[in-house]
Amino acid sequence: MQKIRNPWKDPKNIGDYNCFACSPYNESGLQLEFWEDGDEIISKWDPLKMYEGWIGVLHGGIQATLLDEIGGWVVMLKLGTTGVTSEMQVKYLKPVQISGGELTVRGKLESVDGRIATISASLFNAYGVECASATLSYFVFPEKIAKARYHFPGKEAFYYSDKN
Repeated sequence: MQKIRNPWKDPKNIGDYNCFACSPYNESGLQLEFWEDGDEIISKWDPLKMYEGWIGVLHGGIQATLLDEIGGWVVMLKLGTTGVTSEMQVKYLKPVQISGGELTVRGKLESVDGRIATISASLFNAYGVECASATLSYFVFPEKIAKARYHFPGKEAFYYSDKN
């Protein structure tokens, strides 16, 4: 498994980079980090009580956010561009306990048809039980547009080298 570098995680971006899911500078956010494992992108996250829905259970909207965010990172890392979610179908399979330990989110590119990428994503509890899954459709931008309009730094910026 290879750790993914967050290219926006730079002190000069404080105040500008505020993604709820992956910015380390968003105090209310999830502050996700990512790894690449073959065809999959993975994130691990330990939920806090502040993200509770029902007593002791992770809010369904936060679960959907985790699944959606992994999809975005799949697009960046596997397709070398950015995109926006155009559709997401979530299945909530089991309650996710807030105090149940570290969660794992996995995403994988299933197909690309023109500018639509289909991604599968799953959320697992600390015991490896799948608690939620999603099928996501992303509208994918050409890399030139991703760089010009959406601050995409290029796929190579996500991988550590001797220089970073």
